[in-house]
Amino acid sequence: MMKTTQCKFLLGDIVEIIIDKITFGNGTMWAYKIAKFFGYQDCGCEKRRIWLNRLTCKNYKESYE
Repeated sequence: MMKTTQCKFLLGDIVEIIIDKITFGNGTMWAYKIAKFFGYQDCGCEKRRIWLNRLTCKNYKESYE
C-alpha cells in the first residue's frame, strides 16, 4: 500500500493510531470478531480510514500494490 498526499493532517490515520494505542494493537482483530458475530464479512475499518482521510484532505489518493 502506497500513499501519495501533500496533507499534514489525515484524520483516518490518527483515529487508527488512537484505536491501536487503546486496544494495545488488537483493535482490528476485535472489530473483525464483532463483525463476524453480527454476520458481516468485513469490519469496514479500511473504508472508514480512507473516508476520514478524504474528509480532511481533498487531494488524498491511495493505491494498493
